[in-house]
Amino acid sequence: MNNSHSHIDAANTLSDSGRAIWESVNADYELNAFEQRQLLEVCRCADTLDALEADIRENGVMREAKPNPAVVEARQMRIAFARLCAALALPDLEEDTGPKYQRLGTRGPYALVGGKRG
Repeated sequence: MNNSHSHIDAANTLSDSGRAIWESVNADYELNAFEQRQLLEVCRCADTLDALEADIRENGVMREAKPNPAVVEARQMRIAFARLCAALALPDLEEDTGPKYQRLGTRGPYALVGGKRG
């Protein structure tokens, strides 16, 4: 697959952290269109986290005796970032370099155990 078109589009919309992730992953992996979209969202999350962290550094954890909303949003963005990275499930490039971890997607809906409810 030719990633050059996707790379150009992403390079125009991403900041430093997101662009670094985009370039690193695309250098090491050949992704299909769906995986490219997932990666783009990972990169956007990274950029958003950088902006939120900058706001927290500049304005502090508290604003006018209330929690800085950027702190709460950064926590939520870290969760989204971790889930998107897990969903992308890129394989390890190095073999036999330590313990193998099972790669699982994000948690799906819960199923009823033991039949019908009622």
